Amino acid sequence: MTVPLSEEEQRVLEEIERGLHQEDPSFARHVGSTSRRSGSGRLKLGALVFLAGLAILVAFFVTRTIFVGVVAFGAMVAGIVLAAGAIGSLAADRDGRKQRLAAAFEDWEARIRRRGRRP
Repeated sequence: MTVPLSEEEQRVLEEIERGLHQEDPSFARHVGSTSRRSGSGRLKLGALVFLAGLAILVAFFVTRTIFVGVVAFGAMVAGIVLAAGAIGSLAADRDGRKQRLAAAFEDWEARIRRRGRRP
């Protein structure tokens, strides 16, 4: 579950990010790109685990061994859980970008309106 940040918290976070980029740019790039890759990586891993479970399910129908069927079921459930979690985190990341863009537009609009009011 993600909770949106207040404007003050968002401002503080942006200041920390700017400081990190100035202090150690290579580390900041590495940390910034890891979160996006981990979501898509978990999605791919979830799909792979699900497909492996599906292949094991075919083996269950051939061998008719209960243990193989249980492993297939567990693998498919684990794959779905991994993929669903990854999709949720990717969607939350996209929503966060939308909120930041909306806030930036509102700030820009407020500045333009203030300029228009000046004598």
